[in-house]
Amino acid sequence: MAVFSLSEAPELKRTAEKYGYEIHIHDACGGQAFSLEAKDQPDEKIFEAIETFFNERHMKVNYFGKDHMNFTIRQY
Repeated sequence: MAVFSLSEAPELKRTAEKYGYEIHIHDACGGQAFSLEAKDQPDEKIFEAIETFFNERHMKVNYFGKDHMNFTIRQY
């Protein structure tokens, strides 16, 4: 299981804000999950930015749901 350091949360949140989204981090004993909430004029490039962000940390994004607004991460 990949573990995202909460000390990196501000950088992830700033990344999401650049694309018109707010990101929520759900941290529970079963692991971490993330959800996106679109704000004004959301940009679909958010998904590429999120994948790049986690790829730089040797993690892969696993989206669930048709809209890709929810995801988990794993090490690769």
